Amino acid sequence: MTVENLTSFNRLERKNTFMIFLSGYHNSAKQKLIRKIYDTNPGLTWHHFGDIDPDGFYIMENLRRGTGIDFQPVYMDVEMLKQYGIYTKPLTGNDRQKAKALACSDRYGEIMDYMLETGVKLEQEIVSWMESGCTRQ
Repeated sequence: MTVENLTSFNRLERKNTFMIFLSGYHNSAKQKLIRKIYDTNPGLTWHHFGDIDPDGFYIMENLRRGTGIDFQPVYMDVEMLKQYGIYTKPLTGNDRQKAKALACSDRYGEIMDYMLETGVKLEQEIVSWMESGCTRQ
């Protein structure tokens, strides 16, 4: 599983999961490493955990194109936006433009439509904080 942000990478613990820190929009060296792991380990399921905002999905698309691997999103859905709604931030104009472009996609229509309707996005650090068991609010 790839993880977009360092804070979330350091918080997450998932059994039987090897995690790779991307640092946002990653470089070709990371794509080559991921592809090498993929080629030498057939049958694995590949996931990506990023911000629940248009850029988070663009990063996953960049990862898919650069590696040829069909990454599946983790914690990047409407349910997370609803569950952690008190922590959401408003979409910017740039976010809205990107969300509209992604909304046409078969993959991301539902989540982008929800973001555009509600005008919100969520940083993955909130999800990893809450999912790690922190209950302080």
